[in-house]
Amino acid sequence: MGRRRRKRIKKVVRRSTLMSRYFICPICGQQTLTIDFKKSNKPGTKLAIVRCGNCKLYLTMEVPEVLDKIDVYNKVVDLVHEGKIEQYMKSPSVEGVNENEERSTEVVNGEEGEG
Repeated sequence: MGRRRRKRIKKVVRRSTLMSRYFICPICGQQTLTIDFKKSNKPGTKLAIVRCGNCKLYLTMEVPEVLDKIDVYNKVVDLVHEGKIEQYMKSPSVEGVNENEERSTEVVNGEEGEG
């Protein structure tokens, strides 16, 4: 005589599908980098605003509408590793910049300009 077969119970592992709001800044290494989007004047593009709360990095880029936050973050990391984004001085008093002012760099199509 055979015995009854045990019913196998599968455990459901739920993973968070929400992306983190904060990313690791490639300049200072802290998890304080945020990426926000605004509408652009050009059709098919949007304006990505990248900010770091620790090192006061402020960057604006025009990107295609299909890109998500993680894609923009990867572009920023690539720009830093290529040397197109300079590391800013930690003490703004050395450069004569007020502490409340934000330094900004605008990158459009791989070209850099102070703004």
